[in-house]
Amino acid sequence: MRPSWRAPVFLSVSLLASAHAQTTPDIPAAVTRLFSGPVQAEWLAPDLQAVLSSEQLQVALDGLRAQLGAFVSAGTQGGMTVAVFEKGQLGVQAALDDQGRFTGLRFTPLVASADATGASSPRELLRRIFGGPLDPALFAPSFLEALPEAQLRSFLEGLRAQYGPLQDVQVSATGATLIFENGPLNVTQFTLDAQGRVTGLVVAPVTPEVTFGSPDEARAAFAALPGQVSLLVQEVGVQGAAPLVALNTTRPLAVGSTFKLAILAELQAQVSAGQRAWTDELTLTDADRSLPSGTLQDAPTGSRYTLRDLAARMISQSDNTATDLLLNAVGRAGVEARFGQRPMPGTREAFALKNPANAALLAEYRAAVLNVPARRDVLERARVAPLPAASAFAGGPLARDVEWFASTGRLCRLMNDVAPLKETQLNPGVADPAAFRSVSFKGGSEPGVLNLTTQVTTPAGRTYCVSATWNDARALNDPQFLALYGGVLRLLR
Repeated sequence: MRPSWRAPVFLSVSLLASAHAQTTPDIPAAVTRLFSGPVQAEWLAPDLQAVLSSEQLQVALDGLRAQLGAFVSAGTQGGMTVAVFEKGQLGVQAALDDQGRFTGLRFTPLVASADATGASSPRELLRRIFGGPLDPALFAPSFLEALPEAQLRSFLEGLRAQYGPLQDVQVSATGATLIFENGPLNVTQFTLDAQGRVTGLVVAPVTPEVTFGSPDEARAAFAALPGQVSLLVQEVGVQGAAPLVALNTTRPLAVGSTFKLAILAELQAQVSAGQRAWTDELTLTDADRSLPSGTLQDAPTGSRYTLRDLAARMISQSDNTATDLLLNAVGRAGVEARFGQRPMPGTREAFALKNPANAALLAEYRAAVLNVPARRDVLERARVAPLPAASAFAGGPLARDVEWFASTGRLCRLMNDVAPLKETQLNPGVADPAAFRSVSFKGGSEPGVLNLTTQVTTPAGRTYCVSATWNDARALNDPQFLALYGGVLRLLR
């Protein structure tokens, strides 16, 4: 849960279902059909439908359109299928059966299409941003609201002081790399509005792939991180099996949006008990609106969504408004019992408590640390308190005690409860879906907080949970943590 100018850590949307991508003349046509109208179940092969329903795919496509704008066309560039949108492009890896049905599908955001938005080229725009003096006119008002001009100027000056002058910008079908005198930086998000102004921009160090020689080596690498760290690598379904890696596995740490696994687990239990059906609908009201991530905060009042739709948004897109709708529907008692935190805030309540304008409310929340009824009263008032501007979070961690706290051991148990659900398989996170039979994932982050929890089944049929949490009072080195986590997953292949 992070309302910020940065994109979520997990930018790639992957829906690949055990199939090799292919590039044939039929694929651009199939992709055009996919993005041009409502998804039809008959467009998906049975094997793909087994892990991804047409409803869930529609949710993912709606989220992509919300980010990239209207679909324009699909074609082939350099042997790769590319879907062009109003504000950017997607690389498409797809496979079709002999009836033209999708058997595998993966989308990867590419560098934004500047031609479609009025700028001359992505390369030129990046050169102007990182190679010359700051020009605020290059950035959309929404970007400058989240990251004010003074902070943006300070960021760019600090970048040049560390990396030296910009020497080149290399743009490819998979992204862009800024070549500075002292080293490269990857551009992991670059999106523009219709006027060609920057609406999203994220850069990250080029992190080498991490390979561990043993579980002990992985444990030592995580233990060396500053702040508080927890790591659990545990085989699932083997009675009495010792963890492959265990580091502070019983210590509750802040885990951000990973708490949403508990809501999904409670929802699944209520559906299994016959109290609810996945097709039941909830209605969005103004009181339900939270902050991003997600898109439902911008949906029209009165919009109706099935529980399955909301669950898919909550897990794959980490939609905070969908989360609060579901939390209010299933009730807090069951969710809190599963998660082990009483009382547990909703996302809107947490954002409101982190709002500097609500300092008195935060003080009451802190004073009631051992008084559950008093804290519930504060959360009720926080539910209708003003939300902060996104810029409030630009300076680093904020009110770190307003969070969701769980151990990696508990998170692995929660993930095991819900891993068979399709909703957990829409976004694979750091794991490579091609390397495993199945991947279920949920992550959470905000400044100073990062958790990754993944359950994978290997080609040999063994199932593991990998849950890692990092908390620090300072901003985290997300790419470093992701690289270490990827190294752990490679140990399991």
